[in-house]
Amino acid sequence: VRQSEIDFRTLQDHVKTLLLNTSQVTVGDLLKHFPAEQGFGSVVGYVALGAKHGEVTTTLESIQWQGKDGGHRSAKVPTIYFVRERFLEL
Repeated sequence: VRQSEIDFRTLQDHVKTLLLNTSQVTVGDLLKHFPAEQGFGSVVGYVALGAKHGEVTTTLESIQWQGKDGGHRSAKVPTIYFVRERFLEL
């Protein structure tokens, strides 16, 4: 079940953890600090959380993560800022 469902609770905790020490973070920042435990699912989860609780921009951010098979992955996603002012929404 863990492999088929995105663990939004853990992803939200990651966002909150970083926002305790900085005013804003992006998906790329999150992936640098926390491994993508669910591979692409973690990326999709962060983007989904950002669409609902973040500030989505029209610029793109290059992100990298390690896949479940150990291979390195990369993608371009909209730059999404999670900001401390919206901390309680998470």
